Amino acid sequence: MYKVISISILFLFFSWKSKKNENLLIKQTTEVIQNSKNFKFVIAESGLNYRSEPKGKILGKFEWREKVEYLYETGITQKIIDNYTEIEGTWVAVKNKKDTVFVFDYYLSDDEPSFSKTKLYYAEPYFNEIRKPSNERDIRQAFVNVSESFYMPENFLEKKDLRKDTIYFNKEQRKEFFKRMKYSITDSIFIYDFKSGIIKKHLVDKTPIIACISIYAKTDEENKTQDYDEWSYQIGFNLGKMTSAGFAMIANENPFVENGLQQIIFEEMDSASIEINIENSLVPEGWKNNTVPAYTFSYENTAFFVKKSKDSYGWNNLLVKNVNTKESFDVNIYLGEGSSLAPIKIKGEKGAHDNYFQYQGTQYIGKLFKNKPPVVFGFTYKSFGCPSIRFIDKQELPILILCDNRH
Repeated sequence: MYKVISISILFLFFSWKSKKNENLLIKQTTEVIQNSKNFKFVIAESGLNYRSEPKGKILGKFEWREKVEYLYETGITQKIIDNYTEIEGTWVAVKNKKDTVFVFDYYLSDDEPSFSKTKLYYAEPYFNEIRKPSNERDIRQAFVNVSESFYMPENFLEKKDLRKDTIYFNKEQRKEFFKRMKYSITDSIFIYDFKSGIIKKHLVDKTPIIACISIYAKTDEENKTQDYDEWSYQIGFNLGKMTSAGFAMIANENPFVENGLQQIIFEEMDSASIEINIENSLVPEGWKNNTVPAYTFSYENTAFFVKKSKDSYGWNNLLVKNVNTKESFDVNIYLGEGSSLAPIKIKGEKGAHDNYFQYQGTQYIGKLFKNKPPVVFGFTYKSFGCPSIRFIDKQELPILILCDNRH
């Protein structure tokens, strides 16, 4: 009996010592990481719940983009369903003021979110032309493509419809679409028409929802002898014969400022103007004796300067400055595969935009959103990927346009 008691005491001693060492190891590891100040950013758009322990009681919520101090990994993994998709992550400890709390690490990132949560789309206008040389009529309805936001479940489109170019959602499909997109029947599609500056409104509950085949879909077009793949369809709102083209948002109230945008039209600078802007530290000294023409455009306290050759649409040396602080502003001109400079418009010259109107590749500036700073966009074309618009305020994140640029 004494042997059994002795063995039990010995077992408890080593268990206690093992647990103590484990706790010490966690504490030491935590202290090392704390001292190194390992920070993460919350990327969950609705915020990230923090708990008393892994999978435990919710104590509060970290906001989107909030910076949190990472302490240690618990080793406890979990699979959850988020936005109708299964995801897997690990529970980790982070600091909340003086307390240690636990969060699901799938929603943490080393990098701070660089784009706004705003869901902005394009409204494509009605299109009708005769194809040559076949004389076949090509008609496309006006369309707001929201595929980038819609998590379509497998077999959502009925197999009997998969040879159609356009599928109109039935009652059940509309119901599921509204549920997944979190739309209310009182929401509307608000469209800022670039050409007129007028805001167009369509009630979502009264607007047909369609799946229309992408131009990149691979199938036997002529004989329709095989089905389309359901992922080759673009999902969105059919606006009929609406000729407006511009930005679109789905919301309960109009987010746009009517007639808030204006096209950027540059004017040529003479030598006296260049001298004045050099003196004001807005353009460099080297612009004085340069034989290449220089151009400028002003909006409120923001001035644009650019060099451009008169015999082409090419340009370079774009400078954007706050005329009061002399601070530079980056319009994010990225040139890579599928990206190129869009032609600029110069006052008094016939240019690329005089014969047609196009929303991508036309420079605009002004108040697009209510209660937000002015925006600027349109300096580059993008064949791959989607363009973005920037606020003339570094505190506001740029908005990536959800253009469904599939290839």
